[in-house]
Amino acid sequence: MIRCLPILLLALLSPALHAQIDTVAQAPRSVNEATMISLGSRYVKNTYLSDVGYDGTGIGVINERMRIINDRWSRQRTFRIDLASIRNPAGTSSGYAAFIDYRYSLHRRLETSVDGLRLLVGGAGRSMIGTVYRSQGGNNPAALHVEGDLGLSAAILYSFDLGRRRYPVTVRWQADLPLVGVFFSPHYGQSYYEIFTLSHRAGTLRLGSLHNRFALRSLLTADVPVGPWTMRIGYEADVYQSHTNGIRTHYFGSSMLIGMAKEFIPFSGKRVRHNPAFRSAYY
Repeated sequence: MIRCLPILLLALLSPALHAQIDTVAQAPRSVNEATMISLGSRYVKNTYLSDVGYDGTGIGVINERMRIINDRWSRQRTFRIDLASIRNPAGTSSGYAAFIDYRYSLHRRLETSVDGLRLLVGGAGRSMIGTVYRSQGGNNPAALHVEGDLGLSAAILYSFDLGRRRYPVTVRWQADLPLVGVFFSPHYGQSYYEIFTLSHRAGTLRLGSLHNRFALRSLLTADVPVGPWTMRIGYEADVYQSHTNGIRTHYFGSSMLIGMAKEFIPFSGKRVRHNPAFRSAYY
């Protein structure tokens, strides 16, 4: 009878163990969302408008969301608006630049032997629309920028406790590199009146790849708890260059970032920043 007790106990506990495992496996997948303000320097050169580069200051808003899809994959959505006031080196001409872009990334999640360290590798799709305006542009005072592309995306996330009070901090480095896509470009000297009114559009939609276009976005952030809030601070570097149809473009941005991050279950409103019962794509 005594020998049968372990078997009996195991039989009684098995349903409870399975239920606990199923509960963890089916734990709600929270959404990590952050909204940040970017502020920094901008450099814009578009030879369709001028052979001289324009410097200035830009301000933007970035909203990003990350969520686990399953045990191996997570998704990320990023929406950015950037506005800049620019001026030529002599101060005789000024202008504005405005860009809106949206990225959707899928990352394969790779766990490491280092506690708190995660690697994310995958692909990203991006669409962008923007314009550059120059006050002394003659017949062509503005340039239109439209493109869509596919590329690579990678990130490193490291969570650790800081100080004696063990403040939880998460550091993230991420880089996005477009590889292939299409973008709009007029020919040098061609007016938008010819393109959109006279329908002279031949050659204005170009295949973009590393042979005629290079773009790289690099992001370094840290999530730091401040009272009941989580602040996300960081730095962003944005590089874009292209040459086609006799036109060269250069857009460089260097910005400091500050904003707020939150973790939540959609529609429930529960805060799960430190709740192990929920599965986070970020922390």
